[in-house]
Amino acid sequence: MAEGEAEASGRRKLKLDLGSLTEKNMGQLKKLNTATFPVKYKDQFYLDLVKYFEFCRLGFYADVLVGSICCRLEDRTDGGKALYIMTLSILKPYRQRNLASQLVQWILDRAQRKECQDKDVREIYLHVQTSNKTALAFYKKFGFKVTEKIEDYYHNIDPPDCYVLRRPMNG
Repeated sequence: MAEGEAEASGRRKLKLDLGSLTEKNMGQLKKLNTATFPVKYKDQFYLDLVKYFEFCRLGFYADVLVGSICCRLEDRTDGGKALYIMTLSILKPYRQRNLASQLVQWILDRAQRKECQDKDVREIYLHVQTSNKTALAFYKKFGFKVTEKIEDYYHNIDPPDCYVLRRPMNG
């Protein structure tokens, strides 16, 4: 997933072409998520994404959708905003080729742009299943830190517990 992993695995790094999520290509995202996640997202999840198109990107390699990142902007209880990473997905044959890193870097760069700073984005955060050591190590390389553990967060997957990872944004 992360840069070093691509080199360590001996797999060639690939460069993504990033595209915007639109109502017209939402079906492609649904298929990607079905192929990459152990849970099925309800139709309401995709309907809600319409509000967050500016924080979602699709990753194409050779004109094939191979990955995506979808985030939403949320109010923080202590003021300001947070970007929540809802999904980050890469098709299995394309993993360990630096693609997930490119998508996370895109959202980090986006969060530091003027339009996000005008919205007072103070952090990026996400949930990671406690057993997903690969994802934990991956996000830590980008400065995310485990801030809490939530028991029974997930339904229908084992273990059901997750960690909350947060990365503050420097104004």
